[in-house]
Amino acid sequence: MSSESATIAGASEEPGGTHFREVVFPAGNPDFRWMRNRCARACREFNKTPDDADPEVRSQRWLDIVRPDRDRSQDAALAVTHDQTFANPALKARTPFVKPPVYIDYGVRVHVGGSTFINRNCYIMDTPCADIVIGEGCNIGPNCSIVGVTHPVRLDERLDRNSLGQPVTIGDDVWIGANVTILGGLTIGPGAVIGACSLVTTDIPPMSVAIGSPARVVRMQKDMRPTAPGSAPVVATLRDALALENRLPLKTDWGGLDAGGVDKGGGCRRRRGRDRLSAVKGVVEDEEHDEEEEEEEEEDDLTASAVGDAVLQEG
Repeated sequence: MSSESATIAGASEEPGGTHFREVVFPAGNPDFRWMRNRCARACREFNKTPDDADPEVRSQRWLDIVRPDRDRSQDAALAVTHDQTFANPALKARTPFVKPPVYIDYGVRVHVGGSTFINRNCYIMDTPCADIVIGEGCNIGPNCSIVGVTHPVRLDERLDRNSLGQPVTIGDDVWIGANVTILGGLTIGPGAVIGACSLVTTDIPPMSVAIGSPARVVRMQKDMRPTAPGSAPVVATLRDALALENRLPLKTDWGGLDAGGVDKGGGCRRRRGRDRLSAVKGVVEDEEHDEEEEEEEEEDDLTASAVGDAVLQEG
């Protein structure tokens, strides 16, 4: 398949304009390599920046990654970051608060809302031929990856040494937990929540809660009960926070199982898994299990001797 035909294949018309599911490009060419090297230098400078650096310095170094050709005389006006709005809600954040280190490949097609927070060790594997868009008011946990580049599956096509650029769009007010991987060519709707350690491989609808690998929708937020007023203590100052007694006691009752999941009566039981997602207040718990999974778990309820026999046979 030629590069031209691969480029045109998968074109879509959306309200936001024409986009391509993937675009073929020769990443090894000198001009692409030059752009990656430029972005790598900008990321190195940004990653040297301490968290308590002046907002103008932090803003300038972020803009050096994503807007290297900007009018620098406007930098001071853009030096309002997400964290400053906590102290002064009247301010409008213009530059996202990104904790270093962050790793971005090209930068020039990465668009992040000014009121968004990105925690440490974020990888944005972008390309020069597809936009990575993160909306306003998003919170992205540590060690997250947005993978907007891939390669052909067929070996004969991979031998051409081309890469495939894929766009990603994340709507406003999305919360992405720690250690999430988001693949290319998809969208996450406004207000959605992605649980920690999830692998997002398909579009996620707005105001949903998705968890797992691959991530699947387990709740719509409209179906969740609001947190009861007063169900959690509120601390307003550092002094109050440090004075709060809050330590989880070590669990002692394991329901007949020891910490390793072994029945003290001699049997060996596989713990039934449930998808869990820690929310800001409360816990969302997926209680939907299909009958086939339940039957498989019952069949896997082995005695200790049966497990021993299986181990001996494998050895």
